[in-house]
Amino acid sequence: MFSADSSELKNRIYAYLGYHGAERSESTDSLIDESLEEVKKLSRFVYRYEYFDAPPSFLSKEPYLSYLAGSTGVIVSVTTIGLDIDRRIKLLSKTDAARSVVLDSCASAYLEERADEFERALPYSLAPRFCPGYGDSDVSDIRYIFDLLRPEKFGITLGANNYMLPSKSMAGIVAVNGAANMQCKGCILEKDCRRKKEGKKCFSEKR
Repeated sequence: MFSADSSELKNRIYAYLGYHGAERSESTDSLIDESLEEVKKLSRFVYRYEYFDAPPSFLSKEPYLSYLAGSTGVIVSVTTIGLDIDRRIKLLSKTDAARSVVLDSCASAYLEERADEFERALPYSLAPRFCPGYGDSDVSDIRYIFDLLRPEKFGITLGANNYMLPSKSMAGIVAVNGAANMQCKGCILEKDCRRKKEGKKCFSEKR
């Protein structure tokens, strides 16, 4: 059962919308509430992963080596909330552009929150998730994750330009017992860090 704190999830949605410290409006807040409820009804959350004691060969380069430094293993994962969200966003883009943008942001935040919650329940001490494209890594490395997990079997495909379908899907790695989540300074995730944009530190939160 999904049990994320609603205020925390809403903060993440506002970050996706670009409200980094900006004043929020009641109308936007109301639209987020409505859109989030729609996302929850339409989503079909799937999370697939495999644990490796030794990192797969595609991780034997920077910035993955720095991210995995000190770790005792790595989780390779793919997750999605399904195609129904994509269809709804596409439909709204033709009839209500503002609502479409908010629904898109809600879906992105909801996917991350669901993945975080799933990972918190795993019996490991985990660093923040790292996806190909972060920290100057090559987004095309997603293909290696697909080769390992074969997510096509449960409805996630990879098209041209490494674009995943459903669009609200993620492919990444998570260091087990790693040190990547201990400080902001020098962290290879800093440039892409959502938590930092929200004024938080990942190592002060329960993972």
